[in-house]
Amino acid sequence: MPHTKRNKQITDVVFVWDIALSVLATYLAFEIPYELITHHPPVNFLLTLNLFTSCVFIADIVIRFRQPSPQQIHAGHSRQIIAWDYLKSWFVPDLLAAVPFELFFMSVGNFGFAMLLCAFRLCKIFRVMSFQATWEFKIKLNNAVMRLIFFVYFLVLFMHWLALGWMKIQHMNSDPHLLHAYILALYWCTTTVTTIGYGDITPNKDKTIELVYTIFAQLTGAGSFGYIIANISTLLTNIDIVKTRHRERVDRVDNYMKSKKMPKDLVDRVHHYYHYLWSTRRGYDDAVVLSELPESFRYEFALFLNKNIIEKVPMFKDADPAMIKEILVYLKPCLFAPGDSICTHGDIGDEMFFINKGAVEVLSKDGRHVYATIKEGGFFGEIALLLKQPRNATIRAVGYCDLYSLNKASFDRVIADYPDFEQHIQTMVAERIKQQQH
Repeated sequence: MPHTKRNKQITDVVFVWDIALSVLATYLAFEIPYELITHHPPVNFLLTLNLFTSCVFIADIVIRFRQPSPQQIHAGHSRQIIAWDYLKSWFVPDLLAAVPFELFFMSVGNFGFAMLLCAFRLCKIFRVMSFQATWEFKIKLNNAVMRLIFFVYFLVLFMHWLALGWMKIQHMNSDPHLLHAYILALYWCTTTVTTIGYGDITPNKDKTIELVYTIFAQLTGAGSFGYIIANISTLLTNIDIVKTRHRERVDRVDNYMKSKKMPKDLVDRVHHYYHYLWSTRRGYDDAVVLSELPESFRYEFALFLNKNIIEKVPMFKDADPAMIKEILVYLKPCLFAPGDSICTHGDIGDEMFFINKGAVEVLSKDGRHVYATIKEGGFFGEIALLLKQPRNATIRAVGYCDLYSLNKASFDRVIADYPDFEQHIQTMVAERIKQQQH
């Protein structure tokens, strides 16, 4: 557990670091193309920020050689493997993004060449794309939502670049009012990409480059919005997929009951059962969920869900925790509707029950008298588990009851590995038989 906790702390730190890198990479992706098109070198604060960004990127390179990714953390890779994997993948793009070319060449007055080389620093923006899988896991958003967020992020970035390209083609980059020129170019880009162009800003029909550039912007816009609509459709489908499956299951049962002309009171009871199943469990079956988990997780899930229930049973008092852990895995969830008979007087029983939610009544043989009510956290049927003999009472569900059952075969299989407890059970059985004989 300490190792797992440490891995989680490392993953959290890496996540925050990746966010910081993404913010700085986004800044460069906006700033460098603007400087390249407008021929305005970074000065004062912007130059300081650019140099700070380079320092952070250099630090990132050093860290990546030693710090594993979340996937490598869980795989337990050695530092040599981590360094080699990084060297083969992101080292070159990260190195190009870290070099402050503008500082080297601006010192000798060659600004144009410096800014052209600075375009290599945009490689870092592709690093952001590699964070998507990790962020999906960390933030725990729907995959369609994360894809949509990343797509909109890159679309906005692309529209910024597209607007700067239009400024260059239209020679708007020499306008003394650069901000106004940029807003105008961005306006053209937005109306063109969204395919709602108003016709107030159009390409010069005599200039092939402007026509081709506009066609490219229009095709990009059409594809982009097609992708957005498809993702929104997928998102809406996935949000409701569990409820849809539950409704389909209810409809199948409903159609079956209609075809067999089931009585109305039985149909109503079935409908109430499925409504309760949805409101309390969202349609999930605990047994199915647990069966899909690896064995180690099944133990931990079962321990978390049922440990308190088992510990309340007197015969399990002071039992070996390892044995309790094994027994928990064999507990089977079951659900009973109001009025259902869980056990019937005289039936041969081979399982006991633990009440997770709800309450049950202990009835007389004829079912007319209520001897007791067992509520949440209680248990019953332990005699059947020990002796496998006829039930001495009828047990009826008061309302909807979430129970866990443990059958004798599973119980005997577990205690066979714990001779001390098995001897304890045999003593209990002998005492019960002696009491019944008297």
